[in-house]
Amino acid sequence: MYCIGIDVGSTFTKYCVMADRNIDFLFMERTPIRQREYFKEKLASFMEEYPDAKVTSCGYGKRNVSELKSINELTALAKGFFFVTGKDGIILDVGGQDTKIILQENGKLKKFFINDKCAAGSGMFLSNILDMIGIKFQDIDLTLKSGIPISLSSTCAVFAQSEIVELIANNRTEQEILQAVIWQIFVMAKPLLSKVDFKPLLLSGGLSQIRGIASFASDALGRKCTVAENGMYLASIGCALSNDIPEGGARDAAQIHL
Repeated sequence: MYCIGIDVGSTFTKYCVMADRNIDFLFMERTPIRQREYFKEKLASFMEEYPDAKVTSCGYGKRNVSELKSINELTALAKGFFFVTGKDGIILDVGGQDTKIILQENGKLKKFFINDKCAAGSGMFLSNILDMIGIKFQDIDLTLKSGIPISLSSTCAVFAQSEIVELIANNRTEQEILQAVIWQIFVMAKPLLSKVDFKPLLLSGGLSQIRGIASFASDALGRKCTVAENGMYLASIGCALSNDIPEGGARDAAQIHL
């Protein structure tokens, strides 16, 4: 039996197709506009290839994936984390709109913390800066890090972006600017991390795909960070596995907004 998981994120939509609890393939694309029409066509194409597949969605646009089953993104992340690693642990997920800390045990969501929506602490901030300096996301390489990254003083994306303009005017390199921005994203996550035990973190979300991100994040946060294989797809993997997860599982956990 095929199961399809769809994680409709604010910037990218991730897909996981599984056959008998084995990953068949993973792929992603830019999250579309006019999502109901788009996903209606997408599901129709899936059903042609996998006519008996069960489909589950999560994420910001999950309700636009027809009337099929949807679950909380945090529940999906917990399930995907355990499936990929086989371990309990803590996830630091930096999304396009927010940052989340998730504690899971045996694939079950135990507790989570979410920051207030703030562009300076999210992937959207990095995306905007990449557009400013003309660099593609896939070209970021933090293994080239040298010295201590430049510190941005602003905790607001609008003012931080003004600081980036000043760095450009001061002839700073693209690498220095990128390091400053990504360092700032992790600095903004520290209030969340103060709420959890001092244990290693698994990075998920788009930032987990950056070369050298684990070592860079470990330096920024002062604790060991690792990256799982297919870390960007944890939520879509969790959706594909979710037929045995009761809906609303995340509501049983303690939610704290900062």
